Amino acid sequence: MARSTATPASVSRLPSTRESRPALIGLAVILIIGGALASAWLAIQSGDRASFVQVNREVAQGATISEDDLTTVSLPEGFEGGVASSDRKSIVGKTAAARLLEGTIVMRTMISEEPGVAADQTRLQIAVDSSPFIRSLQSGDQLALDVGSSDGGERQTVYAELVSVGEQQSGGAIGGAGGEEVSIVVAIDLSCLSTVSAGIENSSVTPALIGNVDDGALQKTCGTA
Repeated sequence: MARSTATPASVSRLPSTRESRPALIGLAVILIIGGALASAWLAIQSGDRASFVQVNREVAQGATISEDDLTTVSLPEGFEGGVASSDRKSIVGKTAAARLLEGTIVMRTMISEEPGVAADQTRLQIAVDSSPFIRSLQSGDQLALDVGSSDGGERQTVYAELVSVGEQQSGGAIGGAGGEEVSIVVAIDLSCLSTVSAGIENSSVTPALIGNVDDGALQKTCGTA
């Protein structure tokens, strides 16, 4: 009998673990690089920056803001309340509603449309007990400041113009009863600065509308500056 010489059918062979490992490593590298690039793109998108106005040097409260007082700083684009550098010229020539220190980011609330301080005037902030009268005052009201003396001497009545009324805060300003107080900003003649400042230090300044005060008792100037 003749012996069969047919060759056995070939069998398919799966790749060994050693052969498949480089392909898996390559896929992992691609995924890692792709993830890193995606993360970098998201970081760049979330870190969009914009230019805002910053104070370059100190500006006193009530002073007129000049171009030289300002610079710009890069901040996150969504920064709220700041003045964009493209609007920089809109605040030049305006008045500082508060003392602006070097490095301060300029907010719209820090800028006043009111004229700046006259050459012979200054502005002071006075803490007084809050009351319906104080809260009803409007910018430009003419006031008489009843100012006590530190040595117990005669009280003086000084003319002032109201600039602004601030927000209520806890802590009695005059009576010391721990009630509500509010800060008001007034403009006075420069010659009265020491008189009113002493009264502020002693918490002995009481404002009143001029309509309720004898004009003859008012001091619009307090001697030589």
